[in-house]
Amino acid sequence: MLNRKSISFHCPVFFIVPLSVLLFLASCSGGQLLTEANQALERGEFYAATEKYKQFNEKEKDAKKKFAAAKSIGDAYFGQGLYPQAASWYKNAIRRGDNDLATQFRYIDVLRAAEKYDEMENLLKQMENNAGDNRFLNNQQSLRMIRQWQKLPPVYLIESLKAPNSFADETSVAAWPRKADRLLFASASEEATGKQINPVTGQKFADIFVAEYDSARHKWSFAKTLGDSLKINTEANESAISVSADGQLIVFQRAEYVVGQKMNSRLFFCRKENSVWSKPEPISFCNDGASYAYPAISVDGKWLFFSSDRAGGQGQTDIWKSGIANYEFGEPLNMGEQINTPGRETSPFMRKNGHFYFSSDYHPGVGGFDIFHATADLNGKWTVENMSTPVNSPNDDFGLIFAGRGERGYFASTRKGSRGADLYSFFLPPRLFQCFGKVCSLETDSVIDNVNVRIVGTDGTSMLMKTEKGTFRAELKPEADYAVMVFKKGFLNAQAKISTRGLREAFDFNLELKQTPTDQPIRIDDINYESGKWELQPASRASLDKVVEILSINPDISIEIMSHTDDVGDAAFNMDLSQKRADEVVRYLIQKGVSANRLKAKGYGESLPFRVRVKTARKYSFLKEGEVLNTKFIEQIGNEQEAEVARSLNRRTEFQVLQ
Repeated sequence: MLNRKSISFHCPVFFIVPLSVLLFLASCSGGQLLTEANQALERGEFYAATEKYKQFNEKEKDAKKKFAAAKSIGDAYFGQGLYPQAASWYKNAIRRGDNDLATQFRYIDVLRAAEKYDEMENLLKQMENNAGDNRFLNNQQSLRMIRQWQKLPPVYLIESLKAPNSFADETSVAAWPRKADRLLFASASEEATGKQINPVTGQKFADIFVAEYDSARHKWSFAKTLGDSLKINTEANESAISVSADGQLIVFQRAEYVVGQKMNSRLFFCRKENSVWSKPEPISFCNDGASYAYPAISVDGKWLFFSSDRAGGQGQTDIWKSGIANYEFGEPLNMGEQINTPGRETSPFMRKNGHFYFSSDYHPGVGGFDIFHATADLNGKWTVENMSTPVNSPNDDFGLIFAGRGERGYFASTRKGSRGADLYSFFLPPRLFQCFGKVCSLETDSVIDNVNVRIVGTDGTSMLMKTEKGTFRAELKPEADYAVMVFKKGFLNAQAKISTRGLREAFDFNLELKQTPTDQPIRIDDINYESGKWELQPASRASLDKVVEILSINPDISIEIMSHTDDVGDAAFNMDLSQKRADEVVRYLIQKGVSANRLKAKGYGESLPFRVRVKTARKYSFLKEGEVLNTKFIEQIGNEQEAEVARSLNRRTEFQVLQ
């Protein structure tokens, strides 16, 4: 059986080759072989195209005519995931004058997959005039990530499943509901039903197979074709499957081959009725001539995710979703530009906690296809992160699923050591992450006891505890973001954010959260104005943004903005000036989204001189706690520099909690 590093038989990718180029190449060669090779490439039949190009090169004696097809031959190898071979042909194309940016960036992509990082870096330096191109930026970022990850210990433990893997491709793994030790997957092994050779991969048409884990012998069984109760496997190419969590719905991918036509995949479904599976039916929206692949039913059974090159996408293939209700599938919705790119996105999977996983060859990564992890905020905006090495390799990594409890699951890869595309398991070994917290008063630095502490994590964590002697401790889970909030009557809430994402070794977080007492006005530092004016200076806005944050994490309070001046000048003028300054602060906070109902502005002029507090007395030795910096006190200081310090303390903006 041929050993091909390819995932193309699930979701063919079709390169856009200008017809004029194809006709030119064909006419120059005068050979039917070149014409047939170009046509096969245009249909996405990468293996067939490669074989035709090889035959053409063997028969053609004119070197110029041979290398005129170099870019197309590179594309044919690229489509099979044979990156070193693709690199050789792209290099030939560029040497012979192919200045197309797409060719140059594709060459850089395959150099990365071939682990030729120095050569990749040199080419990027030569292309710095394209620094604004996303492809340039992605490759720069990829190179930085690779070199950083090379210095770090691995996050996950990766193992080949061995027995289910054959010399052909095994891909698109799925776990049977509530049976993490029973896997369904696609395989093009000798036992597959279909007899034809897939022109995309050069292997047999694939079938859906089953393998089970023998816990007594600690190994996986050899793969067997899916049983007769499900009439899924046929002479056609069945190359991906998903089963609903309740075990009542199956969606799978099938492609039928007609010579001379583009081999599109469609999605079919079976449902269980009275313990009997229905015959496969095509999903209605798959009849538009596009290709549909990698079905994945969400855990709640409400959504079907899949990959497709249907119209309206962001790139070559996108991730889409369709609503499921009563075994009917709604009109597909695109997952959006944070997930999808101008490249290829495939093999989606969503966990119960809403975390989303998929593969892409465009987002910054290690090699060909990398696996990515995406999380959505409250507004539905996705943040996409590469799952890093060793999950991702310089070759193709795709089809990740989680199965069973904890951070463990399966995926497919063409990494070194694979025989084609093989199945692998991943497991996150236990790592101890702890949060040690201390809660203190911002005013006195003394610890505050009996404070409520709430810790909420993206992994579903929700803990509530109280401080003991001002401290608390909590254990955290890997690959999660946490918000730590402390609250107690008489103090403003305080919050800190921490994350265990990407941490490859045990780690202790040491937090010191400062709570501000609300029994006295709270000074807002660095609020500055020009003399005699009330317009906020740019530097003041950063301090007011902190007030916005305080109001955000203390949603139940209202405040009075209090503006004060020193005693220099006319008292009536100072009173009016301070009111205008307080009004200006309130206007800024409202512009930042704070409700006007929570704000009150009050100017006090020079009527409320500053009373020295603990921290101020520590900072200035000539001041004592409790002293009031009124006109009489300042006049008796005797040192003009110290007197100016006292006046500056009186020139202040504060806020007082009203409720």
